[in-house]
Amino acid sequence: MTETTQPLAGIRVVEFSTMITASLATMMFAQQGADVIKVEPPGIGDPMRWLGSQKAGISGLFHNCNQAKRSITLDLKSPEDVARARQLCLQADVVIHNYRPGVMDRLGLGSDALRKERPELIYCAITGFGHQGPLSSRPAYDHVMQAMAGFMTLQGHPGGFAYVKTLICDKITAYTAAQAITAALFARERSGKGQHIDLSMLESCIAFLWPDGGMHLTLHGEDVAHGAPFADYYQLPLRSTDGAIAYAAMTDAHWDAVFDLVGRADLKSEEKYKGLTNRSIHMAELASIIAGETPNLTSAEMVAALAKQDVPAAPCLSLADLPAEQQVLAMDIFEQCEHPLLGPVQHVTPPARFGGQKLAPCGPSPALGEHSDAILAELAVRSRP
Repeated sequence: MTETTQPLAGIRVVEFSTMITASLATMMFAQQGADVIKVEPPGIGDPMRWLGSQKAGISGLFHNCNQAKRSITLDLKSPEDVARARQLCLQADVVIHNYRPGVMDRLGLGSDALRKERPELIYCAITGFGHQGPLSSRPAYDHVMQAMAGFMTLQGHPGGFAYVKTLICDKITAYTAAQAITAALFARERSGKGQHIDLSMLESCIAFLWPDGGMHLTLHGEDVAHGAPFADYYQLPLRSTDGAIAYAAMTDAHWDAVFDLVGRADLKSEEKYKGLTNRSIHMAELASIIAGETPNLTSAEMVAALAKQDVPAAPCLSLADLPAEQQVLAMDIFEQCEHPLLGPVQHVTPPARFGGQKLAPCGPSPALGEHSDAILAELAVRSRP
């Protein structure tokens, strides 16, 4: 194991959280070598343990957000366990939580109190709606945030609404938190000082959507020439004999190849479909026409035909298809391992490769409180004068 493949070795993170946002962020740190201690309440622990497919008190969702961590159970209603939690935080490099505003302060585990005693601490507080405004004290869940941040109007047909069928807001916030904490760690290397990071799901999700979703709302003034929303450039999937493909025709040559593929060479002479500007105006109409054609070809044959003209295209795959897909296999994206409680498991390897190398295989997701005794013993040793 080299320093290159464990870039966060030596960093200790203490996580107080339920569900995905903080859990996924800190798992990225654990995969990169940090010692992540997950503080869970006794009893059921993080409720994520019990959602979806599960065995031995560990769900697939929990495993996918908590690999390589250590779990300690602490009852934060107990003064004794709160004191232990405080000790953990004061020996950490990073503390992260996703509790509602004020909860950690009432426990004496707030940012100001801890950083007063440990100025080099990086403290990240994740909330749903920030610390100001009428919704600041409200709970936030992914599908509620999808509605609030604008995702549902982008996904739905005109005048309609639809969810993105993945926990996208939770995961966006997790990646935003991971980036912010890494930046704070870098700043600490230069200054020696930690800092407080406030992060809300709502702001993270709006910032994520805005570059393309809000491009038509960015420029103001009567002299703005408005084009079609970027989402209109997404052509509808093209049906094959065994499924469908997605394609991204951007140039005249690309579109000529698509017209030939579906047997509509006559569309090449249509003036309104020539050139980027004309096509953008009529894209919804054009995409609908193409989607209505059904070439007697398999998805593989269609993708191969478009590839000859350098048109980006891919088959529409299900998640179950991915582990056997040729490109996925070539990139070695999936990893099979034996979990001490779950038996054989399959998960995705960390996508970032440092020095061109994959990160070293990380440890399993923990059983509830699995490492409590070991962590408390470490606390006692570290606290000795």
